[in-house]
Amino acid sequence: MKRVMRALKRNSVVGVLCLMAAFVLLPLYWLVVASTKSTRVLFNSGTFSPSGLGSLWTNVQTLFSYSGSIFGYWMVNSLGYALVVATLATYIAAATGYALAKFQFVGRGAVLLTIVASLMVPATVLFVPLFILERFVGLTNSYEGVVLPLIVWPFGCYFMFVFSNQAVPEALLDAARVDGAGEWRIFHRIALPVMKPGVVTLFLIAFVGTWNNFFLPLVLLADQKLFPVTVGLSMWLSQIHLAGVSEPLYPEVLLGCLVSVLPMLVIFPFLRRHIAAGLAFGALAGE
Repeated sequence: MKRVMRALKRNSVVGVLCLMAAFVLLPLYWLVVASTKSTRVLFNSGTFSPSGLGSLWTNVQTLFSYSGSIFGYWMVNSLGYALVVATLATYIAAATGYALAKFQFVGRGAVLLTIVASLMVPATVLFVPLFILERFVGLTNSYEGVVLPLIVWPFGCYFMFVFSNQAVPEALLDAARVDGAGEWRIFHRIALPVMKPGVVTLFLIAFVGTWNNFFLPLVLLADQKLFPVTVGLSMWLSQIHLAGVSEPLYPEVLLGCLVSVLPMLVIFPFLRRHIAAGLAFGALAGE
């Protein structure tokens, strides 16, 4: 009886995981299939039925040549925003979290309270005052206007505070201080390598969040050549049914969505080992 119950439980878990995998992978499969079709075939064939690769190359050419090859600008912009923001935000968060975890100073509690309180403020609430502030200092419609508000990241600071508090032993820091190492050298040479799993995990979260960011660049940017791919594709989608458009851009929008997903699929396997190490460390630290 126990063997039957264990088998039933295992099969139930496998079934739920398969449903979750299908829920995630089915839209991606449809996106791949739809990207290979022309507009006519897209609306005259089965939703999930492949039609070969007949229109794929044509769609690729149109995607990267339409409107002065603007899609290439969008992809480069998204990559630049994501890399710069993820790098700076992760470094600032790591330094802030480490300082809050390992140093005692006046106002430390107030800083922690402010960080935790800011986590409860929805980001969308800040977009209008942020736009007013950036217009006042002349940062709207610029790369800096998109990057600067994102590099100070309360969640990242709190995440690294918790991780540093558990991952970096005090004895290791004291030994380095006895050897005459300065605090900045201790942070860069000792603390950061120990915090690597958390840093990599935070970098990936920041990269994905910035890549998918939509409302902030939508509010701040007016020049199409500064758009990230999320805003650019949304603009194309909004123009599909406008009068005067020669042919709807359904295949190009679908293919653009597929191309915009590829960086996520490329970066995750390289960082997966470090993320798994960070999760394993968290599980051990919680015991």
